Amino acid sequence: MLTALTFAVALVVGLVVTPIVRHYAHRLDLLDQPGGRKVHRVPFPRLGGVAMALAFGIAIGLATIVSRDLGAVGALRPNHAPAILAAVGLLFVVGIVDDTRGMRALIKLGFQVATALLAYGLGLGLDRFHLPWGVVELGPLALPITVAWVVGVINAVNLIDGLDGLASGVVLTVLGAFGLLAAADGVDPTLLIVVATVGAAVGFLAYNLHPASIIMGDTGSMFLGFVVAAIGISLTQDGVSPVPPWVPIIALGLPIVDTVWAVIRRTASGSALFAPDRGHIHHQLLERGLSQRDAMLSLTAVSAGLAIVAVLVARIE
Repeated sequence: MLTALTFAVALVVGLVVTPIVRHYAHRLDLLDQPGGRKVHRVPFPRLGGVAMALAFGIAIGLATIVSRDLGAVGALRPNHAPAILAAVGLLFVVGIVDDTRGMRALIKLGFQVATALLAYGLGLGLDRFHLPWGVVELGPLALPITVAWVVGVINAVNLIDGLDGLASGVVLTVLGAFGLLAAADGVDPTLLIVVATVGAAVGFLAYNLHPASIIMGDTGSMFLGFVVAAIGISLTQDGVSPVPPWVPIIALGLPIVDTVWAVIRRTASGSALFAPDRGHIHHQLLERGLSQRDAMLSLTAVSAGLAIVAVLVARIE
C-alpha cells in the first residue's frame, strides 16, 4: 500500500508541477539553446529536472511521515534513504545553478565527487562485492570505487540525454529491473526510492516525449543518474541475497557503453573529455535516417533488453 501511494504521489506531483516549471522557465527565459551535441533546433525550457526532484522529494517525504521511518518498514537492515535524500538535495542545488547560470565542467565534476563522498559518509558505499565464489571485502578501495561508480553513472545518464524522452526511458528500464530485484529481496526502503523516482520520471516524461515541450537539464540528469547509481549500490550490499556487481552494470549497459565510447573517441581525436560532440549512439542512429522517436524507442528497447538480462543474471546467481 505504501509503495503504491508513494508512486501515485510522485506521478501526480510530476504531472502537475512540470507544466508550472515549464511556464516559469519560458517567463524567465531559462531556455536551452541549440548547438553542440544537441539535436533540437529551437530553444527549450531546461528545468524539467526541478519538477522531477520536487515530485520525488514530496513522495518520499509523505512516505516518511506515513511510515515514520523508512527503515522500519519490514524491520529491515541498513536504510540508505537518508544518504540518498541528502545527496539528491546537494545535486538539486548544483543542477539549478548549472541550468540557470552555467557551471564549468570541472567545477560540476567536483560537486559530483562531493556528492559521492557525502553519500559514502552517510553509509552508502561499495564496501564489498558478493560474488558466486565468495565475498570480497574492498577495504581501502571502497571509497574510490564508490566515488568512481557514482560519478561515472551520473555522467553516463547525462550523456545519454540527447533525444526527447531517451534518458527518462532508459532510466525507467533500469529502475524496472532494480525494482523487481528490490521487491524480490524485500529491500523495502530501496523499493520506495525506486517507485518515487519512477513516478517522478513518468510524470515528467508525459511532457518530454517527442516533440518535447520541456527537457530535464542537468538538474534532471544528475538526479536520475545519482538515484540509479545509489540503488545499484544498495542492491549489491543489502538484502537477503545481494546481487553481484555486474548486475547493475548490465542494467546500465547502454549509457555505460556510450560513455566509454565517448571517452575513447575523444581521447583518440585529441579532444577535451568534456567537449560535446555528435558521436553518441543516438547521433549515429539519426545519421542513419532514423527519426528522433524511432531512435529513442530503439535505444529504450535495447536498454529494456539489458534490464531483463540483468534480472535473469541476478536470479541465476
